[in-house]
Amino acid sequence: MTTFRASGGPPAPDPADGFRPAVVVITDLIVFAKHLRLLDAAQERGVAPLFVFGPETPDRELARHRADPDHPLSRLPDDDVLHLPGTSLETLLRGVAPWLRERPVRAVLNVGEVFVEAAGALAQSLGLPGPGTHAARVCRNKLLQRLAAPGLAPRWTVLDQGRAGAAGDWHAYPAVLKPASRMSSSGVRAVAGPDEVGPLLPGYDAGELVLLEERIAGREYSVESLVRDGVVLWAGITAKDTNESDTSFFTETGHTSPAPHLTPAQEALLLDANSAFLRAVRFGTGMSHAEFRLTGEDRVVLMEAAARPPGDAITRLWRLATGMDLDAALLDLALGTDPVTAPPRRRARQVYLDHPRGLLTDVSAADVPVHWVGERGRWPDLPPAAADAPSRGHAVLVSRSRGDLLGDQADSQGRSVSVVLDGPLGADLDAVTRETARAVTIRAVPLAAAGRSEEAVR
Repeated sequence: MTTFRASGGPPAPDPADGFRPAVVVITDLIVFAKHLRLLDAAQERGVAPLFVFGPETPDRELARHRADPDHPLSRLPDDDVLHLPGTSLETLLRGVAPWLRERPVRAVLNVGEVFVEAAGALAQSLGLPGPGTHAARVCRNKLLQRLAAPGLAPRWTVLDQGRAGAAGDWHAYPAVLKPASRMSSSGVRAVAGPDEVGPLLPGYDAGELVLLEERIAGREYSVESLVRDGVVLWAGITAKDTNESDTSFFTETGHTSPAPHLTPAQEALLLDANSAFLRAVRFGTGMSHAEFRLTGEDRVVLMEAAARPPGDAITRLWRLATGMDLDAALLDLALGTDPVTAPPRRRARQVYLDHPRGLLTDVSAADVPVHWVGERGRWPDLPPAAADAPSRGHAVLVSRSRGDLLGDQADSQGRSVSVVLDGPLGADLDAVTRETARAVTIRAVPLAAAGRSEEAVR
C-alpha cells in the first residue's frame, strides 16, 4: 500500500505495489480528443495516465471509444478511467480518493475549462505543480480578473438583473453584456444602447453575475504561455477573428499563430500585459491563455483569461508553427520539469466556415482530408513541416455530428466546420485560406424538408 508524506504532497510509492508513478489527467472527451499525444508522452516519461472525464462527456460516447480498438482510449485499463457526474471539488475528491490512497500520484494535469478550480485546489493540496488555487479561481471569473488587474480592465459595472433599469447609470455605449463565469463566448452580446439591455437579461440564469462593459475597438489577440513557478518560459501571440462585425455575437471564427502584422513594440505590449496579469493572479505552473484587445492607440485591454491550454486548434497551430509538442510540454510542467520550447518558424491558421441552416448530412473537400473529430473522438495528428515547405491546407475538421442542427454561430458550440493550414512565415496565408475554404462543401437538409421544427431538434 502507499502512504502520504508527513509534510503533505503526493503519496510515496511502495515498491511492493508494482505501480508506475501516475499523472491524473482531468478533462472531457471533446477536449481530450485533441490531446491524445499525452498518452505517448506519458509512456516516454515512465508515468501512468489516470483519466478523469467530466459530465460533458456522454456515457455512451466514452464507452464507444473505449471499446474501439483503433481509439487510444482503448489502451487504458478500466481502473485507470473515471467518469464523474459533476465538476465540484467535492465530486473530484470523492472520485480520485482511491487513486490517492493506492497509486503514487506525481502530477495533476487539467486540460479543460470546467475543472480548472477543482484541479487547481487538488494539485496545490498535494504539493504538486499547478496554477495555484488563487489563479485558478480568478481565471474562472471575469469580474475577479478585472479586480485583480485593474490597469488592464475595460470600464465595467455589475448588472442588477432584478431591477427594471438594470443598466443603472451606465452611459458608455456601445457596450458588451458578458456573463462572468461562462466559457466559449456563451452569452456575450453587443448592445448599442440601454434599451437593448433589458430584453436580453431573461437569457441569463437567475442570480448569474453579468457584467456590462465598454466595447473595446481593436483587433483581438490571445497570448499562450508556458509558465513554471511564476516564470514565463515561452509565450506566443495568436491573432483572432470573430463574427462581431456583422452580428451581435463575439464568436471566434479564426486563429493565426503567430499573429501577423504586429510591430515589435506591439508584440512587447501584449507580452508585457500578459506577464503583468500572470503576476497579478500569482500564476504558478502550467499553460495559460489570455485574450486581449489592442486598440488603435496601442492600449492593451484584457478580455478574459484561462488557467488551461487554449481551445479550438490553437495548440495544433503552435505545433505547426514551432515544431513544439505542446502535450509533452504540458506534462513536463505538471511533473515539475522545464519543457522543450522553440520559436516560430512557420505560420498556421484555423478558420471556421459559414454553414447552411438545417440538419448536417455531409462534409466533403477536394484534396484536403476531412476529419469528423466529434464523431470519432480524436483529432488528426497534423505533424509540422520544414520551415520553407510550401503553404498547404492540412485538414478539414468537423466538430459536429451528422444530424446535428446547424444554425446561428452565437457561441463556440454553434460552429461546425473549420480548415487548418500553414505556410512559411512570409507567405500570404489569405490566398491559401480562400483556396482551401472553396474546396469544402457543407451539406445540410433544411428543417422544413426534413419535416422537423427547430424546437423539436433542440
